[in-house]
Amino acid sequence: MRDDIFERRQAERRAALNFLDYEILSQEGAIVGRGLARTVNLSETGLRLETGQFLEPGQTLRITLGLGNALMQLTGRVVNSQPLDDELCATGIQYVVFDQAEQRILQHYFAEISRAAEP
Repeated sequence: MRDDIFERRQAERRAALNFLDYEILSQEGAIVGRGLARTVNLSETGLRLETGQFLEPGQTLRITLGLGNALMQLTGRVVNSQPLDDELCATGIQYVVFDQAEQRILQHYFAEISRAAEP
């Protein structure tokens, strides 16, 4: 059982500061906006990012994220978004389209940061 009764995440989150590009998609799949953000943490099921733009829960994003020397592209849904201050919002993203190639990139990245953290 988790210590935080409000925690809904199913996968372990790992701190990670990486820049990313995102496109906001309409229900029909058209690009209706775009922006830059940085990750706060990553897991195998989602990520938390900081951006200068408030994103509405339910919005769909196509995200291009650089991890180490690899680029991965995924589609995610905004689960929550909260202003941190006058300039930044923290947004939780759940992966919607995340294929096996992206999963391998993410797993390799997690293995690399785990090795780097070992004494």
